[in-house]
Amino acid sequence: MPTPSELENDRPRRSVFGNYNRPVAASGESAANLKPRPAPIPRDAATPHESIDAAVARMFLFRFLAKSFEDPEPEGWGWLTAGDVTSSLRSSVETLAPGDASALVQRNDELLSRLTPNAFDDFASAHVTSFGHTVRGDCPMNEIEYGDIKADPLFQPHRLSDLGAFFAAFGLELAPDAAERIDHISIELEFMSVLAAKEAHAIEHRFGDDTIGLLRDAQKQFLREHLGRWSPAFARRLARMADGTALGALARLLGEFIRLECARLNVPPGSEDLLLRPVDDATERLCDSCGIHNNPP
Repeated sequence: MPTPSELENDRPRRSVFGNYNRPVAASGESAANLKPRPAPIPRDAATPHESIDAAVARMFLFRFLAKSFEDPEPEGWGWLTAGDVTSSLRSSVETLAPGDASALVQRNDELLSRLTPNAFDDFASAHVTSFGHTVRGDCPMNEIEYGDIKADPLFQPHRLSDLGAFFAAFGLELAPDAAERIDHISIELEFMSVLAAKEAHAIEHRFGDDTIGLLRDAQKQFLREHLGRWSPAFARRLARMADGTALGALARLLGEFIRLECARLNVPPGSEDLLLRPVDDATERLCDSCGIHNNPP
């Protein structure tokens, strides 16, 4: 598998983080903006080459899933179904979970059987059926729609603020034309892709255990507090709603990949039965009338 440096001139589509250009190590100043981190994750026994391969594979898989959950467009579908992309997807999955019996490989095979260039209309139709044209539905794509029914009233702004702090800690800013809120599934997946790319780059260029430990700790913390908390419920809902389609296969691949990531970093995954937050009918009606809930915070 190529190193991050070799991928720099062949990066799959642009990042939603407009100021992200290539894998770099997190600076000490940026790292200081993170919350106090837990005990460092022990370095594994893999060789540097194996660790780079695994990080690059995770980078690609997170990036692929991030692009998959953007609003469907023919150009994006063309990238997702391109032969070199599907080949890289298969290679990444086999790097992370070798063996034909692996659940991740099986989920990926199911997806690849439906990921054909002429299937865009069916994919777009499944997307509209599952998500509609609003933020809130039976399967929301935004983190703050998922929460305890007794959650604090400040649950949503706190979640959004914490996400912003994670991005800022690594000097990342959403591109001006980013269409989604910062808690959208595609943006959270993209952020994990960036962290995995930084980890691969740090290992390749021997930045040291402190930097590599920081990047792994950040991934662990982000999974525990954000992506790993709510995406299992999102994946289960979507797999059920879009069963028999490429979108449903994507949901099952996402669910299995997040399960493996949580196990790798010793993070308890969120419940697949996580409920949606209560709806304030008066607020929802007000938002429906002005469209403000579709705008970034």
